[in-house]
Amino acid sequence: MAFATIRYRTVDIQVADEPPKDICFIFGVRKSGSSILNNVVHAIAKMNDVHFVDIAGQLFQNGIPVRDWQRDADMGKLLKPGNVYGGFRNFPIGLAGDETFRNSKKLLLVRDPRDALVSEYFSNAYSHSVPASGETRNDMLALRDAALKSEIDAYVLKMAPLLRNTLREYAQLDDRNIHRMLRYEDVITRKRRLLSELCRFFSWSLSETQSNQILGWADIVPEMEQPTEFVRRVTPGDYLEKLSPETIMKLNDLFAAEMQHFGYGQSAAE
Repeated sequence: MAFATIRYRTVDIQVADEPPKDICFIFGVRKSGSSILNNVVHAIAKMNDVHFVDIAGQLFQNGIPVRDWQRDADMGKLLKPGNVYGGFRNFPIGLAGDETFRNSKKLLLVRDPRDALVSEYFSNAYSHSVPASGETRNDMLALRDAALKSEIDAYVLKMAPLLRNTLREYAQLDDRNIHRMLRYEDVITRKRRLLSELCRFFSWSLSETQSNQILGWADIVPEMEQPTEFVRRVTPGDYLEKLSPETIMKLNDLFAAEMQHFGYGQSAAE
């Protein structure tokens, strides 16, 4: 496999260059199972001799915030055949007009936004990773401080418009055969199904031994809630226990269009 190192911003990113192989993207809305999706895809890709490029993750760890790259069309110089690009919690708007990007395979993982907001509250307060330096470190520390000082209802209502914007950005992906959407609720407790869905979409393969190897670390469901842990609680519908009826009604109104677009009714998780 031939590799090239391309500098984007201040970060050197290694990409494969393997014509005529596909270029693929995976997207996971934040707090919607994005970490497990990226880890699983990375593992399967490696087993299929496909290079995984975590663009957004590398930028995050190097202190470069989303606002600095999200609308940057220059990211297109990283697109080479034979790679699957991941790590994106936010839609890379700057690539929307790129022909290579438009013709690439794309898979999106979404979640009931009410549950995602509850997860975001606990993650920002206790478990989200914080880079060693840079603007993203300052941003994450500010989010942690805000979460720790807030009641959960107030926090999710404050963060809700930002999540709605993210969902609206992803809604521009169309339903052509290069795009596939998965719902967190359908795969989070059915990890073997998730592996099958990914292999089918990307035309990859896994042996039973390889599948079991991945499931050994990926298929974890806590027996009880662990508020300060990264894997806190996977059960859909958590918002019904954590949020007041008044807050839920406000979120139902705020996300009405987005929940309809992504297949969630107001009682989808009940």
